[in-house]
Amino acid sequence: MFTRRICSLFACSAVALLLLIFCTGDSALSGNGQALPILMYHDVVEDGQPYNTWTVTAGRFRQDLQWLKDHGYACVLPRELAKGHLPRGKAVLITFDDGYESNYRLAFPILKEFGDKAAIALVTKSVDQGEPGFLTWDMCREMEASGLVEFGSHTYDLHHDQPRGIRRAPGETREAYDQRVLPDLESSVDLIQKNLNTKVLYFAYPYGQKEPWSSDFLQKRFAMTVTTKYGRANLSGGRYDLPRYTISMEESVAHHLGGTP
Repeated sequence: MFTRRICSLFACSAVALLLLIFCTGDSALSGNGQALPILMYHDVVEDGQPYNTWTVTAGRFRQDLQWLKDHGYACVLPRELAKGHLPRGKAVLITFDDGYESNYRLAFPILKEFGDKAAIALVTKSVDQGEPGFLTWDMCREMEASGLVEFGSHTYDLHHDQPRGIRRAPGETREAYDQRVLPDLESSVDLIQKNLNTKVLYFAYPYGQKEPWSSDFLQKRFAMTVTTKYGRANLSGGRYDLPRYTISMEESVAHHLGGTP
């Protein structure tokens, strides 16, 4: 009797496990669930050139992508996440803020080399007015056409310190805030859609600074928003106000994801 009960218990456990696999695929066994590391880059410089907190060298960026490849990570884009597409196993989202020209000249060839994907959040005034050091619309069109790069908004012209990003100014009324900020955000989306013929789903907060007065607008206008708060995103809680890992010459991808100094 005891033996039959043990066999019956194991049989039930096996059936339950098979049902779990059938219903959820690999995710229940992989331990990945809805966890998503989001990596934040800004500018890229040639190897041997001076760098600062917000830049990495081309060689470091290549090393980061090699580490991701060696450790089984697959890159995703915001448009894929908006459709609920998360690769089996380990996924990662690579992001660039501001829209520097180096994203095209130095980072894009490395992305193509690895077949990896990245999202770039544009300060669209800098692109539209042809400011030196920033991407051009022709560069953006080429990257968008590759299928490896998706463009999002980093505002039109609100990447300033005072007031900080899209935060309300001291003493600013709600009406004044809406008239100052919301048209700027809309303009950034309109310019990207006009020049790249693509839907804009992704927004990166300037300086990572959130503002409650803009939350409803952002959630209606975008499918995903990211901050600069440190940590790994958990998509089970939604796709808004997600944290990221800042990547620098001092703190590589391996440092954040693999515990390597």
